[in-house]
Amino acid sequence: MSALPSKPDVEAVATREQVVAILELLETRMLWSTARPIISATGIHVSRGWRETLAHAREDSYSDAIWTSAYKALSTAARWHTYVGNKHVSFFDLREQNEDAKGEVLEWALKRAIDDLRPMVRRRPFDILDAPTRKADLEQYKTSAPKLLAAELQGGKLYLQFFSTRAYSMREPLDITKMSAAQIKLFEEYEEVIGVKTRLVPCFDTVVVDTTNDLVEFRIDFQPGMTEDKNSPAFARVMNEFNRATTKFIGQGAVGVGLMNLHPAINPMYLDAACGRVTALGFVATSKASSSNNHGQIHRTRTQDFRKDSFHVGGKQHVDKVDPYTIGITWPAKPPKGDLYLELKGSVRAIYSGKLRAVTTAEFLGCLDGADYDFIADQVLRRLPRRKK
Repeated sequence: MSALPSKPDVEAVATREQVVAILELLETRMLWSTARPIISATGIHVSRGWRETLAHAREDSYSDAIWTSAYKALSTAARWHTYVGNKHVSFFDLREQNEDAKGEVLEWALKRAIDDLRPMVRRRPFDILDAPTRKADLEQYKTSAPKLLAAELQGGKLYLQFFSTRAYSMREPLDITKMSAAQIKLFEEYEEVIGVKTRLVPCFDTVVVDTTNDLVEFRIDFQPGMTEDKNSPAFARVMNEFNRATTKFIGQGAVGVGLMNLHPAINPMYLDAACGRVTALGFVATSKASSSNNHGQIHRTRTQDFRKDSFHVGGKQHVDKVDPYTIGITWPAKPPKGDLYLELKGSVRAIYSGKLRAVTTAEFLGCLDGADYDFIADQVLRRLPRRKK
């Protein structure tokens, strides 16, 4: 994706209220460490975090030129982030379907989807950048099906942008000294008190039909460091809504079979020294006579000293094979961009139980535009075996 789908209209003059609204949307989805240099580059005052920066923006005075240029830069960053930022990504390989079924999906995406979906887009409750951010406004979308906000065809790819509200929980330490005397007495035996806060956030989930490479991508929003409500998995809801639309227009669900297993990409990435920095690794090391061959359990012996065990002392050089099942890779970036991060998270249980080593979701972090996203996606896809076109 070299250009931005659904580009915002260029405002003649932007107002403080428009800039604050974009900042409030960014606050719900972009880490402060990522947002800070972007905001600073616009000339808007940057404080010690989101809360203080928003408070200043609501009160500070700037010229029309600064408000307008800030709105243009921040709205572009926000719209990009809804398509590529903080995503759990899954791929469906349309080549796993029969030729007729695959052809129907691809032809529809290229020739008819935009016209077919136009009435749905016209009924959207708001544009992407006008999405609600306050709890009272988000509540009404908490249980409803994902709403289609945009449908764009660009470079042989159909981009569908869905909106929904999701609940996330986070744990925060509570300051006992600010409690009442009765509350302090209640917790006096505890060294730390943790509170769990639930927050409603606007989420943007993107479905991309890549007609050139016969792929369907699901890019599902997630909040780093927060726990999502597992009772309503976003991936299933978006997939159901997408299949419902394709069933209406071409008589079949677009995806079902063909969910790609990303595990085969893990070891090639681990072995490729030029593939970023491996900053997270889950692995099994196997050897005929070593503590490494412990099947994920505590290894016990009565005859040898583990402090002298070959793997314990010598590591990788003293085992037959290192088999990674989870990998996290970081690619450094030049400011103002931050590092890009990919994680493929598998399970050691699958290795030892002999079951399919399936990893169907990749975690993309740090992407600010289409080039960032395409770079990470290519790192995974070019290492996966696929049927020829």
